[in-house]
Amino acid sequence: MSDSGGGAVAYALRERVWPRRGAASAALAPAAALFRVGWWVRRAVYATGVRRAERVAAPVVGIGNLTVGGTGKTPAALWLATRLRDLGFAPAIVTRGYGGALGGRVLRASASGRATTPDEGGIEEVGDEAVLLAARFPGPVVCGVDRVAAARSAIADHGADVVVLDDGFQHWRLARDLDVVLVDGRHGFGNGALLPAGPLREPLAALRRAGAVVSTKRASADVRDVLARRVPAGVPVLAGDLVPRCLVGVDDGSLVERPLADLMGRRVVTVSGLARPESFYELLGQLEVRPVEVLEFPDHHRYVAADWQRINHAAHAAEVVVCTEKDLVKLRRFPFARGSLTALRVDFALAPADEATLLALVRERVAARRAALSAAPATPTAA
Repeated sequence: MSDSGGGAVAYALRERVWPRRGAASAALAPAAALFRVGWWVRRAVYATGVRRAERVAAPVVGIGNLTVGGTGKTPAALWLATRLRDLGFAPAIVTRGYGGALGGRVLRASASGRATTPDEGGIEEVGDEAVLLAARFPGPVVCGVDRVAAARSAIADHGADVVVLDDGFQHWRLARDLDVVLVDGRHGFGNGALLPAGPLREPLAALRRAGAVVSTKRASADVRDVLARRVPAGVPVLAGDLVPRCLVGVDDGSLVERPLADLMGRRVVTVSGLARPESFYELLGQLEVRPVEVLEFPDHHRYVAADWQRINHAAHAAEVVVCTEKDLVKLRRFPFARGSLTALRVDFALAPADEATLLALVRERVAARRAALSAAPATPTAA
């Protein structure tokens, strides 16, 4: 495991504090109470009309969750945008650009990770997840801390007729037509406490705002019980998962797909910068790899030369270094030996019946929003 300070703290919270109530979570209860006050104030500002959520000139569908990391929001946003494109829409993915140095700018993410035009953002500007999305999605991925401005840019500058908002459930300012909330079916809601005493970004009552809920991984009895009590009647609760699709390597700076069989039974060093890397290990377990060393870094870690040297040193005892695709977009700039660095590409998947249910709901909300936009009076323009 990485010995970085941030990684050690995150590991301690994830493994020792958040799974169950105890002395450690009780000690953090005052901080969680302050977090709850801050959440309540933000919610009250919009609920009382002091501020109003802003509409944009296209339907908006949000993908989000209630807990810190690990539910597959980014693969789900990619899945939904791809399905909408297949259905004949012109979707854009809008994201905050977490981990980048955007400032007040709105930029389109670069698929290569390097900015080549003034309105394009590389990995330093928009972060790893946005670059990963841009590398896999053929439509625009627009990034901005101001997500209202980013959504408007996606529509006006890039021709989007539907906006898929990645990690938007806790974002109040941009109005959505549907919120799809992802839940980790295995870990659920941990000890049920708010940050930092528990993994919750909002109280469980926030599930009442969901338009659809997707449980990723097989839901435990505790998770099913919470969803049965908290999700409003009529809101579909669906089952999804992350499934391995292929390997991705780097060849002359380009990403190249390889079959999963290339990793079967091989000695590997695993590298991950995730909030919850357990799912990554489970997927690798399906390929019967033999880990010789496990290196964990904080979520959205920015790899530096010292990290590359450490990974390379560990790789001497292995046949290949395997990482997540989010980590590959950052590690590919380092001079690894040809063929020694590969990533596991995963896809978000729903059972056919659940996929049909969710897409029908999305299309219904999109059609309703389009009808409302068509019926709205035109905004007068200055002469």
